[in-house]
Amino acid sequence: MAALLGNRCTLLSSTNIPLVAMPPTWKYNIILIAGSSANWIVGLVCFGLLRTLRTAKPALRFFLWLSMCVNLFLASTYMTVAPIIKYGDSYFLIYKLTGQLFWRIGVVLVGGIICWLVFRLCRTELHRLLGFGGRAARSIAWQLVVPAYITGGVITVTSGMFSQLDFKWAQLQAAGGTFGLTAWLLLLPLTIPEAPASVEHPFVVPRSIGWIVAGVLAGLIFIGVLGPGIPT
Repeated sequence: MAALLGNRCTLLSSTNIPLVAMPPTWKYNIILIAGSSANWIVGLVCFGLLRTLRTAKPALRFFLWLSMCVNLFLASTYMTVAPIIKYGDSYFLIYKLTGQLFWRIGVVLVGGIICWLVFRLCRTELHRLLGFGGRAARSIAWQLVVPAYITGGVITVTSGMFSQLDFKWAQLQAAGGTFGLTAWLLLLPLTIPEAPASVEHPFVVPRSIGWIVAGVLAGLIFIGVLGPGIPT
């Protein structure tokens, strides 16, 4: 987005993307919302594919569901939290406006409503993914969600250790942006209906060498390449 607006970044990293020069306010605001906009686009595309590929293999459907949840939770929760902690894109968009209390409360309320809608969407798609309810479904949901949540957070925090930012700011971006903003994932299994249902073929994601290799490579790139950053 910076390049499209006649600017450029000096570094592309997992925690920091500084600009060569500060652009005019209207351009800076567009650049600010580009990151969350990308999360929204990816999340909604994954949602569309998840609805379309109902007969796809379980691993692909779980990947689409998880990608949808992570991207939508990141964008919506980030929007909600930033005005509260006075740090983040949605806060930087409004912090120069008069009537700060009004704007901050307004953005937090809108963000909270969006978070609630996103949570409902992710919960509905989790139910569709599993195809049944009860204690067995909740157990499967925990097995899907907890390892993904922990792994994503650990990889991002490890990547932040190589950041060119000060350690505390890098970890605020890394830990806060994963363990914090995606904590909704841990609540989703609790929403599985209590009523048990008979099911002959429970949802199972089989072990796949291809997915494991892809995950390891992605993690290594995120830590070893995007951690320290790519000069541009």
